[in-house]
Amino acid sequence: MRLVTIIGLYTSIFLFSCVPLSSQELDLTTFVSLVKTHNGDLKLSANEQKISTRDVSMAKALLRPNISVEGSYQRDFNKNFLFINDGFGGISEFQTNFNNTVDVSAVASQVLFDVEAVAGIKLARLAEELAKLNYEHTSAEIVAQASALYWQSIFIKESIAVLEANSDLAREQFEQIEEIYEKGEVSLLRLHQAKGLYKSTLPPVNNAKTQYQNLLAEIKILADIPAGDSLILTGNLEELQLTGFNQVEESLELQPGIKAARKEIEMASQQLEVRKKFWLPKINLVTAFNYNGQDDAFRFKNNRNKLFFGQVRMSIPVFSGGSNKVKISKAEIQKESAQLHLDNRRKTLLNALRKAENDYSRALENIELNKETIALNEAEIDIFRKQLSLGVVTPLQFKESRLQLTQNRLALLNSYLDLQIARIQINRILGNNN
Repeated sequence: MRLVTIIGLYTSIFLFSCVPLSSQELDLTTFVSLVKTHNGDLKLSANEQKISTRDVSMAKALLRPNISVEGSYQRDFNKNFLFINDGFGGISEFQTNFNNTVDVSAVASQVLFDVEAVAGIKLARLAEELAKLNYEHTSAEIVAQASALYWQSIFIKESIAVLEANSDLAREQFEQIEEIYEKGEVSLLRLHQAKGLYKSTLPPVNNAKTQYQNLLAEIKILADIPAGDSLILTGNLEELQLTGFNQVEESLELQPGIKAARKEIEMASQQLEVRKKFWLPKINLVTAFNYNGQDDAFRFKNNRNKLFFGQVRMSIPVFSGGSNKVKISKAEIQKESAQLHLDNRRKTLLNALRKAENDYSRALENIELNKETIALNEAEIDIFRKQLSLGVVTPLQFKESRLQLTQNRLALLNSYLDLQIARIQINRILGNNN
């Protein structure tokens, strides 16, 4: 009795350890929300955006007053003298240092005119705006990736149901043949054929289930969901939504990638403008205070100097060794490259949009065609099922009809998947991140 109790206890512990930590239903909206919140790549992109904001503050600081204070204390361990010959053979000596010396200075500097400093703020702001656009672009790409992964998982999930239905039909066929065989109306060969056909339907089901679990693992990684959690995907491939195609050119201009490319052109233009203004002077206002005291007994007021002054400093570049000319040429090339990048991206997105539209239209056509074919296959299965009970149809004939029905059901699911993927691509290209 005690042995049974112990075995039961260990069995309970084992079963408890096999239970997932938690279970949650996951539709597409919830999944995308989790990805936006927890995805590591998006967090990195958000940090880049924060860094660019700090860069703006740093650039602004260059135009604010810069104040510094320095101080020093010096202890002399020997005396220094200045010797003067008086011209009559006599020499006079004067001590030139004291045991203790203190020196304190404070300097305040304010930029009055500096083209590079002002341009630096503009560039930093443009970089901040570019970082925001890059975040939007990264978010759109990851949302598209996550949505495609979600619908692929739903496709496999629904494919498992189709494959299981196919296996059920094969088992039903085998059971019918078995009943007829027991009556002596069919041969043993046909019974073995039916049994083999039924067993051949089991590996595809198991493979699909394994693939589904692998996709669920990828979903957990993308949304940072604990590996021990159990997921129930509630999506349906037949959920059809589509954004209209009106004003395609205008919609493309609102795409984050296009806006980011235009921002790169602005930055290149600003950089070129700065390089062309390299020869303009830089003007700073400087005020300084200096206190210097020397004494052997720390009575510095007996021997001290104070200096307080203000000055306007101006520096004008005269010759840069040709480096600025090269920088101007480089900035012009960068601006041209940014423009080419924008044009190429616009053409690429437009071609991708046309392809996605065609894929969407073709998927709709295939869906209607597959539905009609499935209806014929199901009617044929009903007829074959009756004929099989009479021994008129062979297992191989029933198999062909069953496989056609299964293939067309899978083709219908694949068309729905193509439709969803096309919709995802259209939303991504048009900058619709919902």
